[in-house]
Amino acid sequence: MSKYFLQLKKLTVCSFTLSLICTFILSPSLLAQPNAEVAGRVFDSESNVYLPGANVVLEGTYLGAASDRDGIYRIMNVPAGTYTLKVLYVGYEEFSAQVTVPSDGKRVIQDISLKLGYVRGDEVIVEGERQGQVKALNIQKSADNIKNVVAEEQLQRFPDLNTAEVVQRIPAVAVERDQGEGRYILIRGTEPRLSTTTVNGEKVATPEDEGRFVGLDVISANQLASVEVTKAITPDMDGDAIGGSVNLVTKSAFDYDKQVLNVAVGGGYSDLRGRAIYQTDLTYANRFGAEKKLGFTISGSLYKFNRGSDTNEMEWGDVETVDGDEIPWALQTLDLRDYWQIDRTRYGLSGALEYRPSQGNQYFVNGMFNYRTDYEWRNRLTITPDDGEWNSATSISGASVERGLRNRTENQTIYSITGGGENHFSKLGIDYRLTYTYGKEEKPDELIYTFAMDEDADLTLDLTDTDIPQYTITNLSEGYQHNPENFVLDEVESSKQLTTDENIIATLNLKYPFMLGQNRGEFKFGGKASMKDKMDQNDVIFYGWEGEDDVTLAPYVADEYNDNYMNGDYEIGLLPDGDKLNDFFDANKDGDLEGEYSHEDSDPGTYDATENIYAGYAMGTLNVGKATVLAGLRIESTQIDYTGNEVVYNEEGDYQATNKIESDDSYSHILPNLQLRYSLTPQANLRAAYTGTLARPNFIDLVPYRLIFQEDEEMALGNPALKPTTSNNFDLLGEYYLQGIGIVSGGVFYKSLQDIIYVSVYEQVGGNYDGYEVEQPINGGKATLFGVEVNWQQQFTFLPGFWNGFGIYANYTYTDSKADLVGRDDTVLPGQSGDVANFALSYEKYGFQGRLSTAYFGKYIFEVGENADNDVYYDNNFRIDFSASQRINRYLQIYLQFININNTPLRYYIGDTNRPIQREFYSWWMQGGVKVNL
Repeated sequence: MSKYFLQLKKLTVCSFTLSLICTFILSPSLLAQPNAEVAGRVFDSESNVYLPGANVVLEGTYLGAASDRDGIYRIMNVPAGTYTLKVLYVGYEEFSAQVTVPSDGKRVIQDISLKLGYVRGDEVIVEGERQGQVKALNIQKSADNIKNVVAEEQLQRFPDLNTAEVVQRIPAVAVERDQGEGRYILIRGTEPRLSTTTVNGEKVATPEDEGRFVGLDVISANQLASVEVTKAITPDMDGDAIGGSVNLVTKSAFDYDKQVLNVAVGGGYSDLRGRAIYQTDLTYANRFGAEKKLGFTISGSLYKFNRGSDTNEMEWGDVETVDGDEIPWALQTLDLRDYWQIDRTRYGLSGALEYRPSQGNQYFVNGMFNYRTDYEWRNRLTITPDDGEWNSATSISGASVERGLRNRTENQTIYSITGGGENHFSKLGIDYRLTYTYGKEEKPDELIYTFAMDEDADLTLDLTDTDIPQYTITNLSEGYQHNPENFVLDEVESSKQLTTDENIIATLNLKYPFMLGQNRGEFKFGGKASMKDKMDQNDVIFYGWEGEDDVTLAPYVADEYNDNYMNGDYEIGLLPDGDKLNDFFDANKDGDLEGEYSHEDSDPGTYDATENIYAGYAMGTLNVGKATVLAGLRIESTQIDYTGNEVVYNEEGDYQATNKIESDDSYSHILPNLQLRYSLTPQANLRAAYTGTLARPNFIDLVPYRLIFQEDEEMALGNPALKPTTSNNFDLLGEYYLQGIGIVSGGVFYKSLQDIIYVSVYEQVGGNYDGYEVEQPINGGKATLFGVEVNWQQQFTFLPGFWNGFGIYANYTYTDSKADLVGRDDTVLPGQSGDVANFALSYEKYGFQGRLSTAYFGKYIFEVGENADNDVYYDNNFRIDFSASQRINRYLQIYLQFININNTPLRYYIGDTNRPIQREFYSWWMQGGVKVNL
């Protein structure tokens, strides 16, 4: 019944939408609408900064408009007469002026200068530094859909240098970290695959080999004018946004009323390794010509740090003792990893050249370049009880011990360039863009050295605290495992990987304003074509030593030593030296070091893919009294072609063959959309939305690869027949905007998902591989997700004296989900965290800005296991940060930031919190410097 209900619901919404659009098109009132226009620009009376999101209305009518990013508003189809033009803007005094519209239909220009609100005597309580928050709140307030906006000025308040860190402050957003830095985002309890990222409305290329989502640690926050997180998309947006859509808006010279030159220079310190951090940002923007119609903007950033981390990783599983007894969830491996050096450098550059010959007409070319290089030197000591014989859960005979080092560089590049324009005619608006975006990830020379201890170890385990399980070697002299003379070279793994993603996107939108009786509206339609080529090439070679004498670790240890590894919980011993081992490898490669190409590790991950997406949409927006109704639908058609490899190992376990496999598929989706905004008061909105969205499978999951082990009767398969996940999303939100700068909002959301995707392990039935154990991504059944979201932001400008500098920033989101996974009882969706919260207490006055902020998200399933006991969880995470700045004069500012003050770890566990599989610590780091604004 639910299937037919969903089909009927979609049909009803589509029918309503088409009826509304046809009404717009065929209504006689559209053919006889007056052509007068009232237009102008809204700006701050003191700074002349343009104010977006201002609601400009002609009092006593339903005619009005919201100002755009440049502060420009355009009220179309105004009959002749005299009106009172009224403007309400959060944080500013109310504005009104009389305008007279002539009968000849000529445009009336009325610029609007707004004064800051809340003045006590001669003291201005709403200071200029808060304009960013004011802008963001007004854009949210006037938007037809549900979104959150963070403006440039707000971006600088938190100690967030990359975009992922910025986005985590927004309600209902969690972040997945890598080496302490935010990287992937999770919106409203959904995994990263279920959301999308765009720059100025267009998708950016994905440099990574497997997923569709973009690691936002590549992009510096300094390049951005604002960040928009849309939670209820509109038909003119890409439909793959079940969780939401993150749009990164780059800077423009038309954001400012004069020439701008901002420079920041800083440095810092990382506590764990005692190493330096460097940071430089620069922005220049100016407009040229007698009428300032030509704009040029360039922003650049450099961020470099060398931090490191201390990590212990564990593997747990069922084992059998020598007496035949079963031990559930024994500690099979203890891996101590010392990331002695993590040297990351991030370069960012963005620019724009814009020409605006007249109001409503513009042409532009903008681009963004981001490069991130990550050098890693990782030392490890691995104790493997499972290689020995189990006497009991804590006593093992003949375990193995290894030492090793991974030495690799990972380079990521993302760049995009877009050219386009926008034109407004008397009754028609048109905008068009052509985008080229490219992403690349390259690991040119990754080397992993493994040295095996020359004696087996008898172990006694202490599992009192499973977060830090302890071991004692009972059959060897004390410290034997820390003597590099006792370790012999086992193998060297050499790998190279190159992933590229190239995308060309063409977009066209047309807008047509109309009057339906006394009600204004807008009809919009358009299309988009996205043509993607993606490839991944992997080459892995294993080298073994064939020389006469064994090679021990002793000549290749480093001079440095980590004497406080994991805060003293473990001793890890001397570190292998990456440079010395690399010299050894280069001198002996293809000599005494004989290599063998690994088809198992190379061929399944090597693929070529093309993916073309063609989309068209139609939508109408109608203002009826205090209500704004948006209705429309989007159609997306996808065509894919993939080439992968079948890799076969024979019944003796030897490599047999690699065969090319090709696959193709095509599918289409209709995505209906219906949204309502009702202005309960000028400061309060009630919003409701129904949106249809989708999420395509990850690239690697669609590759038609097959890895077949006939000896073990096991297979790992891709799945080119995977269907996209689709979702029907329902939102209800109430929001009240505080004139003293702030917002209180709360709402609920519900998502009904179909064809969720996860990796399944099952037994093959029938065919040539009957009875084989198969690991493959598959479509599950349905899933539901329910959430409650509350948000409170306020500057306490109503308080007297010193106290009116305080402000609060707080949000909390609760989610709950149920997912239908084949062969399992109901479980929760991967990526769904029950609790996500942010809290910050700020003070802004006398040129000072200070903020103590916290971010929290609860555990969620990171990877679906064979059963509930094998699900891998990303554990709860709570972090405390602090940032402060002091303005010395109108040009000069100093700042200081402390990050991860409470040394919160990254932690994963399998099935039960008492079975941790990874714990990673970074300690705190800080940075400070000088900002110059000219």
